[in-house]
Amino acid sequence: MKHVLWMMIVGIIFLSGCGANETNALNLRSLSTYAIHQDRDIPLTSALKSRLLNYCEQKPTDVLPMRRAEVASITFRHPFYDELGSKTVKYWRSGESHYVSCLNSDEQNARVFRTDKIAAFEAAVTANPVEIEVGDTLSFIPEPNVENVIQSFSVNKVHETIIPGSVFRYKTPDRGALHVTYQVFQDGAAKGQMIEPGLFVFESGKNDGVAFLTQLADNRITLQMGREEAWERTVLPAVFTGEYVAVDSTEAVFASIANERRLLKRVVLADVPIHDFTERASVELSERYGTVIEVWGTVKRPGAGELTIVSEPKETMRLATYETETKIAHLGGPSTSDLFELLSHVKPSSGQPTGERCGTLALYEQLTEQRFDVWMEEGQDTLQLMDVETERVYLIDRLELESTLNTYI
Repeated sequence: MKHVLWMMIVGIIFLSGCGANETNALNLRSLSTYAIHQDRDIPLTSALKSRLLNYCEQKPTDVLPMRRAEVASITFRHPFYDELGSKTVKYWRSGESHYVSCLNSDEQNARVFRTDKIAAFEAAVTANPVEIEVGDTLSFIPEPNVENVIQSFSVNKVHETIIPGSVFRYKTPDRGALHVTYQVFQDGAAKGQMIEPGLFVFESGKNDGVAFLTQLADNRITLQMGREEAWERTVLPAVFTGEYVAVDSTEAVFASIANERRLLKRVVLADVPIHDFTERASVELSERYGTVIEVWGTVKRPGAGELTIVSEPKETMRLATYETETKIAHLGGPSTSDLFELLSHVKPSSGQPTGERCGTLALYEQLTEQRFDVWMEEGQDTLQLMDVETERVYLIDRLELESTLNTYI
């Protein structure tokens, strides 16, 4: 009955014109500039820092020119909680024009904005940046210098060997991603996608790298792709093994046309030597040798105002703290979700907080925050939460909040 009455009150408030925002205490905002830690000691004024961080939330208005130079880069993080992600701001030069890009760690594409010359970034340059041409195609070119790849990527020859003919040097566009899927054939039949698909995101300033396959000592296969300082290594499931491995590269260059699925490579796994396979169908090859893996790729190219590429959804990182003069309680995991859910159904109050201020409740979600001063009046079962930014007051059941926080107020 109490729950029904509460729902009726909320409905009346909404219909009377207060609006949804006033019945929902959640209103997270970008972290204040003073609460952001930057990884490089570039002297930025508070106004400039706010301007740069605002870029990270706005819809992009520009794209980087194909010919440009990265002048400087800086990454902003939460000062205490790395789990909440980061924002990487880059400053670019193209002729007489300048650009700022911002990549949020929970997104796949940078926001790009044309800007004026920023003195703080210009002063951080130790050498004159060289403008390079970044194309709009994705290309895989065979790399003959295998020994150089072995050294650069620290391939341990004792435990794994690079599969001959599998090493390619690639170049990517600066926006978009390569969506990779796998089609498996075994013993003359198509087995479907037995390997999880992947998404390789293109990143401005990191538009080239190496892709190759290795065979481990137990005959498992690895797929590796990236640059010397950072690359992705995927070990295929143990069901895909073979004493002999051959690679049939069927595609070298992707045109700028997006969303067109193409066959990149075929990998043949067998317990006998592999011969004359390039002109044969995958089904036929699997019947003869055992296993054939087709690697398919689709280039995803967003347009000039689009932000992201569709991929597997990621669980949003949420944290919360309740702090008093004598203690601090940290919250994470399912309890945090319960707290966010609880705060999305609180009662608004038109008055000012009364009683005694007893602590501060802080919420964090992907480099956004919201703080409430918690007030308690003696003899009351209801607590008052005042949004520090808006000074709007909300009412919440004391026992429910204490139970969620697992601490006494």
